[in-house]
This record gives sequence, structure tokens and C-alpha cells, in this order.
Amino acid sequence: MYVRAQIKDFPRLKKKLEDMKEAPKKVLESTFNDAKKRVPSWVAAEVSKVYGIKKAEIGNGEAGQVKVRGNSLDDLTIIYSGRMLSPSHFGMTPKAPGANAYTLKAEIIRGQRVTLGKVKKLSKEQRAELGKNFRREGTRNSNRSPIMLMHTGNQKASGTDYIPFQRKSTDRKDIEAVKSISLPQMVSSERAAPGIRKAISEGLEKRLDHNMERYMGKI
Repeated sequence: MYVRAQIKDFPRLKKKLEDMKEAPKKVLESTFNDAKKRVPSWVAAEVSKVYGIKKAEIGNGEAGQVKVRGNSLDDLTIIYSGRMLSPSHFGMTPKAPGANAYTLKAEIIRGQRVTLGKVKKLSKEQRAELGKNFRREGTRNSNRSPIMLMHTGNQKASGTDYIPFQRKSTDRKDIEAVKSISLPQMVSSERAAPGIRKAISEGLEKRLDHNMERYMGKI
């Protein structure tokens, strides 16, 4: 005599047990994929809180790039790259020179608007002589020029692109574009780094919890 034991809906329960083996792997893979998509925007948001640059300019290549490298959460690496930025990325005013005097200002640190330079109203003759100096054709030999807006030759949808330039000595060959700070410098600064680390840590924890509920909750 024998008794045949049966478990109700055994095929479904067996499938659940099999899924249980794959769930942790799916959780980690999904969280890593979330990191690749979301970390750049988390970084951009934190940088924009501290520095006067638009969030949209960070990560798209215009002001710098944030990329996530690695194959899993164990070897996740965040790479920052970018050139030294002109004050034009930091709410600089005015955006183009006018016929009258103007004061160049920018907000490198959020909430701290600083004066970069003042350009006096020039006569027609003075403007012509100044232009000669920048073209290395002038005869005047001042120590340096004021910081002023000059066009780069690039055309944007909003018009000609102007950025600050300055001649820094009596040698009229040393015209230099005025720069401020780069994305790698911003993210590694004491002002922004703690907030970035916190945003990434908390963001990944939330995504991990979400994916655990998504996959483990089905079992």
C-alpha cells in the first residue's frame, strides 16, 4: 500500500522557487542600469545648487560630461571631464557689448554675483585705437587692457557668441580668454562634493529598494 502525496499548485510554487534564485541578480543588474541613467542628472542637480550654472549644461558636453563606467555596482566608477569654462556659463551680464559703458558680472558661486571688470564708454577714436591694439596694430603700450567682451567668431541661434578677453601685458600678442572653473573642479570642491556623494548614495539606495520590491515582491 502506498499513499501519493500532492502539493497544491506545485508547478507554480516550483516556478517561484526557481525565480527566487534569479531575483537577487536582477535586482543588482537593474540598480546598476539605473545608476548609468540617473547618476549624471543627480550630479548636475547638486552642482547647480552650488554653482551658478544651469543643470541642463552639465552632462551634455557643452560644459562637461558625467559618465558612469563599470560592469556592476561593485566596480561602478563615475568619470567627470570638461574644459575650463568661460564666465558666460555662469549667468554673465551683459551677454554682448553695447555702445555705452558696461560692467561685466557673473555668478560663479550660487548667490554670489561678482564684478569681473568695467568697460568705460569710449569715443569713436578710442574704440578704433583699442581695436588696433587687439589686432596687434596699435601703437599705445598700456600694461593691460580691461576685461571686455569680444566675439569668438562663432554664431549661435541667439546671435554672435561673446566671451570675456583681456590683454595682460604690454605685449599685444598675449590676448587671453578669461576662464573661471571646470566641471571636474566643481564636483571635487569642498562646496559640492559632500552633496554629490550624499545624492548618489541616497539615490542608489532608493533604486535598490525599488528593484528589490519589484523582483523580490513577486515571489
